[in-house]
Amino acid sequence: VSFEFALNGNAENPLCNGVSGVMDAYKSSLLTVSLSGPTNCAPMLRAVSKLAIGSAQSRTAEHYYVLLILTDGQFSDIYDCIGAIVEASDYPMSIIIIGVGNANFEDMERLDADKKALQFNGRKASRDIVQFVPFRKYQGNSCALPGAVLAELPRQVEDYYRKRRITPMSQEQQYEKSENSNYSDSSPASDTESDYSF
Repeated sequence: VSFEFALNGNAENPLCNGVSGVMDAYKSSLLTVSLSGPTNCAPMLRAVSKLAIGSAQSRTAEHYYVLLILTDGQFSDIYDCIGAIVEASDYPMSIIIIGVGNANFEDMERLDADKKALQFNGRKASRDIVQFVPFRKYQGNSCALPGAVLAELPRQVEDYYRKRRITPMSQEQQYEKSENSNYSDSSPASDTESDYSF
């Protein structure tokens, strides 16, 4: 049993090209992966955190990671998840969890930390990075679901960069960067052109 694997089947290069690449990888993985419990999520949270650490060290506002988790129940390793989220709160990332089905999602509400900041071994999360949405609450209201899923994301992104005194690039800087990258034809696709999928 593995709780962390590349959805595209390539551990050396877990990149998927855009949303359609993620969907294709998901469809093909359903043919080879057996879904079963327990649901341990901390390894995946830490894997995405490792990606975000590099962006945190660059001191630029180029990359911010959003991990979307669809789950039909509680995480079996909730205590380790809390630790992973507290660690990740220092990095440019957010976690969106959508609970599907009629399971008890009480622990997921706790991870959302809207009422009380998460703590792990005496350390408090530096900011709230989790948004939990129970799908059943929005079933039949497809217009309200995206708003609920993305409701906290703008504030989370802004909080991260404001706390680190990192300002967005100006339009001129963005244009210069894109012009410079257009001339490097041998470089691999940047993170902005691909999506990581675990």
